[in-house]
Amino acid sequence: MARITQLALAACLAISALHADAFTAVPSQTLVSTRNQPLFLSSTESKSSSIKRLPESAVELTLHVPAAATAAAYDKVLAEVAKKVSIPGFRKGAKIPSQVLENAWSKSGGKKALKTMAINELCGELIESALKGEHELDPIGQPALVTPAEQLAEGFTPGEALDLTVKCDVWPEIQWKKVEGQEKPYIGLKGKYKRKPFNQERFDAAMRDLLERYAKLEPYDDSSHALTKGDACKVNMVGYMATPGGEKGDPLPNAASGDDVEVILGEGRYMEGLVEGLEGGKVGETKTVKVRFPAVSYIHAFELSNPYLPNLTH
Repeated sequence: MARITQLALAACLAISALHADAFTAVPSQTLVSTRNQPLFLSSTESKSSSIKRLPESAVELTLHVPAAATAAAYDKVLAEVAKKVSIPGFRKGAKIPSQVLENAWSKSGGKKALKTMAINELCGELIESALKGEHELDPIGQPALVTPAEQLAEGFTPGEALDLTVKCDVWPEIQWKKVEGQEKPYIGLKGKYKRKPFNQERFDAAMRDLLERYAKLEPYDDSSHALTKGDACKVNMVGYMATPGGEKGDPLPNAASGDDVEVILGEGRYMEGLVEGLEGGKVGETKTVKVRFPAVSYIHAFELSNPYLPNLTH
């Protein structure tokens, strides 16, 4: 009986070793990643980037990404893709062989697109920590790859080391001239500036914008009120591409649609045609509005308000 039990245990261990990651050793002192955690450097890693100062308060940062990190980034991308694609024989989120995922992703760019995503993943995880943690620099704006990720993807191989070079602006370093006997050399500095001519038109426009921003909405008592310029309304909106003939076409992404969207009927606020298309609308109506997007939007109004502007005080 004991012999049968031992054989069964051995068979179970052998079968487990053939599947998934039942026995995966993670080497120490390396870049580590799991599919649910971001990439990070262990405390024993040496500096993983180099910096080059450029004119006009700019720097060029080169990330020396080890092989383990490129493999981890690609695995993370594959894990995310596995959640989005439907492949016969595999449930969503299951561990799917990389070749199967690459083939399934062919319509979205295939392996090159996945590599591009992995490079962007590395940039997102490592650039800020390298600038701030290793070089004590605060970037201004968004760092940009010197060589586009799509181009880098052509020579990118998961599991091989990779150098990524980005350029970004940083806060300038000010060198104060030391003055003997003066602890704070910037005290007493004088400067001058030239005041631009006062622009009444721009001032009035800025004040109108502030007034409208803090306006209070008072609902209309009359539900049959037709929208006019200056009114506010809440609408449910669905966007569609316009066909060459101006008819309703394919749906637009969710960014062009929404529920409970507040629209104030004023010039220059939205895409051309939206305000004009809503004029005359009433609560409960559904209107087709042609906008210069190009798109056709179907809008259902369900609440109208009159903006009440606050008093302007000086």
